[in-house]
Amino acid sequence: MNENSTMTEKQTWSVIQAISKNGWCAPHQDIRLEMWSNFRGASELLRNYLCKDGSGYIRGYFDGANTFYVMKFHLRDEEWTNPPSSLEM
Repeated sequence: MNENSTMTEKQTWSVIQAISKNGWCAPHQDIRLEMWSNFRGASELLRNYLCKDGSGYIRGYFDGANTFYVMKFHLRDEEWTNPPSSLEM
């Protein structure tokens, strides 16, 4: 995996906090983050998760269990985008 495509520990923590704080999953649920590249070709699943306090958004897919697939996010001063592969258009 490309080094630039991975989130830092701080970014991962910010995303997990935003998911929990905004109620996008069940309370006290362990959240696992994956990169959207694991779901190539299924862009109809993507949605924008907007923070209730206006601090940003996460674009991705939550599988309803414990995995949140992240394509990109902007949370306060943290921003990250999974670089597109040559397979995506």
